[in-house]
Amino acid sequence: MTTTLVWHEGGFLPTDTVAVGDHGLLLGDGVFDTLAVRDGHPQHLERHLRRLRAATARLGIAPLPDDAAIAEAIAALVADQDLPRARVRITITPGSGPSVRTRGTRPTALVSITELAEAPTAVSLASVAWVRNERSPLAGLKSTSWSENAQILREVRARGFDEAVLCDTTGRLSECCAANLFLVIDGVVVTPSLATGCLPGIIREVLLERGAAVEATLTGEDLRRCEAAFITSSTNGVVGVERLDDRRLDPVAPAIDRARTALDAVH
Repeated sequence: MTTTLVWHEGGFLPTDTVAVGDHGLLLGDGVFDTLAVRDGHPQHLERHLRRLRAATARLGIAPLPDDAAIAEAIAALVADQDLPRARVRITITPGSGPSVRTRGTRPTALVSITELAEAPTAVSLASVAWVRNERSPLAGLKSTSWSENAQILREVRARGFDEAVLCDTTGRLSECCAANLFLVIDGVVVTPSLATGCLPGIIREVLLERGAAVEATLTGEDLRRCEAAFITSSTNGVVGVERLDDRRLDPVAPAIDRARTALDAVH
């Protein structure tokens, strides 16, 4: 069951509805951020809120509840549902507008909570022909226009894989649909740069700050020569890759364990 609070007139209230004219519903116009709650504590909350603020500023969505109000809403949901392990999603849309081209002045802010599922022990990745458009106005954002990712995931899962590996329009490796990608090449953990249109993932940010990975320009050839690989997301952390296209990899390689250790040191 999902429990949701909606921001309205200066406070959060329980709700089961969104206005039919909301631009998030009509146009997929909006952004979201998803974070994990473990032992009752939101993980990397300040980083998530900072990324959310940057995204709404880029799209020109305002005014919004302040960080303290969002944090209080999360705490209220965690306490109300008694979920020491939870998945929290913060969704911001422009709200309803007078037309599909013109926004209104009262954005919608939703904070929802569900039980956090156990992270997979390993995943399989498939290369796909679809690309991440690094020149899109939505590049690098967790946009609510997510149907493209959902369709790609359905396609690769029909082929027996868990996730897809996307290149950008120039052929550089970018990311997965719902995770950042890391490869181990010559003993070094590398990840695509933000120039490829990939999401500035929170776990990615932590690993780069900790010196557990570096950015690099990567291509499809690197998928064929890497020694190991893993993906990261805020809800699943670091997850090793056991199959990459037609290759078998070690999902518990030492470099993957070191990345987990670096992440745990920041919690």
